[in-house]
Amino acid sequence: MEIKLYFKMLQRSWWIIVVTVATAIVVTLLISYYTPPIYRVVSRFVVTPNAAFITDQSGVLNSLTVLDRRSVITTYSEILKSPRIYLETLELLNMNEADLIAYEYDAVVLPDTTIIEFSVQGPDKAIAVLLANSIAQQAVNYVQNLYQAYDLTLLDPAITPQLPIKPLPLRDAGLAMVVGLALGVGLALIRELLSAPLQNFMQKSHIDSQSLALKANAFEERLENVAFASTEDFSLCIVHLEGLKDFIDVLPQSTLENILRNVNRTLNNQLRGNDLVGRWKDLEFSVLLFETPGDAAMNTMRRVRTALSVPIKIDVTGDDLHLNPFIGIAEYRVGDTAQSLIKNTDWALEMAKNNNGLYLLRATQPL
Repeated sequence: MEIKLYFKMLQRSWWIIVVTVATAIVVTLLISYYTPPIYRVVSRFVVTPNAAFITDQSGVLNSLTVLDRRSVITTYSEILKSPRIYLETLELLNMNEADLIAYEYDAVVLPDTTIIEFSVQGPDKAIAVLLANSIAQQAVNYVQNLYQAYDLTLLDPAITPQLPIKPLPLRDAGLAMVVGLALGVGLALIRELLSAPLQNFMQKSHIDSQSLALKANAFEERLENVAFASTEDFSLCIVHLEGLKDFIDVLPQSTLENILRNVNRTLNNQLRGNDLVGRWKDLEFSVLLFETPGDAAMNTMRRVRTALSVPIKIDVTGDDLHLNPFIGIAEYRVGDTAQSLIKNTDWALEMAKNNNGLYLLRATQPL
């Protein structure tokens, strides 16, 4: 049940979700368009024992055992990303460190291997390749002079990348859509939850406290909107409770409320969920039947009259109250206003009082 409720909330505020998703995608694409591309180049090194320092089989085993402890390979990794090696490389290339502030470099040991991956990333792929290969050569030279028992050998030199690693417009737009969708759903639910108390208050202010049907002015306002914008048939009905006339001023308030609410409940039970019921006058209820031409309205209100003709027990006396309902029905005519339709329904009600309790004024029938 709660899932259906939330789904209806999202249906009412669907435009918030659409706007949020569209905004997130557009902003992301604009950022991607104006963001300089960043390229990443990678070179790989392998660390192996130096054959010149191995004299027998035990020497090979000892060298491999040391490599398994990861101390040598970790040291070589730190040398590759050492600031000293980086600055010496820049000096050899005659480059200024301040001009390369947008470039980053790093070295990591690949799991369960003696291979080191060295990477450089920056906005110019040619410079990134030059830095990666130059730093690699400088590190190899340094290691050869310092640690002769093990060799640091270039396995895969850096090559010029074809595509940047960021921004990636399609990927970023996809992520933006997901984030925008989540944010939009959240905003839509927040809007619905915040507006619910206001809607409840407004709805209560339009409800007749005795019958719990719409007040006459709220009903008439809805009728005006429907008559102004209608492109389909509908019918207005007025239900007059003649049998309540002698009791309305003498019954206790609680008893009168029970009777009026029972009438409202009966009307709603006999109608569709989108039809409107209002407390029109002290003895009258108004009914607006959407998309209902005259003949269909006649059948519906005949059923309503039958249901309202069932006697109601008066709790304070135990007597049966016969509501004796009269119902006037006016079919919408092209060009009708709310006032003209009300006038036609009042006329139909007067005719109903003289015609077996139910009368329909058809759209084709002259007044």
